[in-house]
Amino acid sequence: MMEENNTIKISVDTLGSETSIANIIKGLNNSFLRNDNYFFRLYGSTNAISNELKNYNDLKKNVEIIDCDEMVKMTDKPSDVIKSKKDSSMYRSIESIKETDSKAVLSCGNTGALMALSLLNLKTLDTIKRPAIASIWPNTYGESVVLDLGANIKSDSQYLVDNAILGTSLASILLKIKNPSVGLLNIGKEESKGNDTLQKTSQELIDLNDRGLINYYGFIEGSDISNGVTNVVITDGFTGNIALKTAEGTARMIKTFLKNSLNSSIISRLGAYLASFALNSLRDKLDPRVHNCGIFVGLKAPVIKCHGASDHIGITYAADLIYMLIKDDVNAKIMKNIEKQHSN
Repeated sequence: MMEENNTIKISVDTLGSETSIANIIKGLNNSFLRNDNYFFRLYGSTNAISNELKNYNDLKKNVEIIDCDEMVKMTDKPSDVIKSKKDSSMYRSIESIKETDSKAVLSCGNTGALMALSLLNLKTLDTIKRPAIASIWPNTYGESVVLDLGANIKSDSQYLVDNAILGTSLASILLKIKNPSVGLLNIGKEESKGNDTLQKTSQELIDLNDRGLINYYGFIEGSDISNGVTNVVITDGFTGNIALKTAEGTARMIKTFLKNSLNSSIISRLGAYLASFALNSLRDKLDPRVHNCGIFVGLKAPVIKCHGASDHIGITYAADLIYMLIKDDVNAKIMKNIEKQHSN
């Protein structure tokens, strides 16, 4: 067992998704092997988890299993889960943040239920109006933080300004950028473009920029996300979710086009072989498995939502992400940025 003081502990909901316990355990083990002092509380079937852990001698010494028979289904309504599934693996894993020394939660389950339970049990950080769902997106020059991706369909200026603070804190930790630039997604870059909410938000961000509290670039368009114009992209949950689904569909289309083209003739296949290193690099860059995590940011503890059908690579990426957020104390950084905003 590890030294308690240096151990990063998280709770994992292992039920209620399409992925297998084998993928979850393999992914956690991959992350465990490359991150020091990592401990997992696994909520789910004791028998299923124990059987899988037989293959991972080192990992099983750093795991606690909490038996849960009840699961939250993908079709369950959040309100029903809150009322009638308090013994579920999802509910208990989130509740563990209050009852144990776990610092974060990882789940591949029902997004709506996970957000509702997180809000109910964890609450938001001081002055944060509502949490957002953030993700790391690939772009021409590297990666960027994009939020909100669906937590809040309607947004006012305060919520969007909060997103700028949250996104800046995430980018500084996950992207290792000292002073991340922030762009506000709009239908054009001109100052006159956008509705009243976007106009008001932009003025508030300009004020924060002038006070040295944020690095505000200004309005950006949809194409600027993939071009990497800013390190952080902020928008409302409705627009963000559409952008996310569009990007995912475009990536799949490019992959299909490329595959079909490279298999169209003997010469094409030979060219693919000769260019295999570059093509593998492109494949890794666009691999949806390493960009399938939604970070529930703005809560009093980080919650990571993986795609319901994540394989072990997706789970590994999510566990690595949580480790970085806890190790670098993302919430302390967020609160420091909030205090600066209100003290000036």
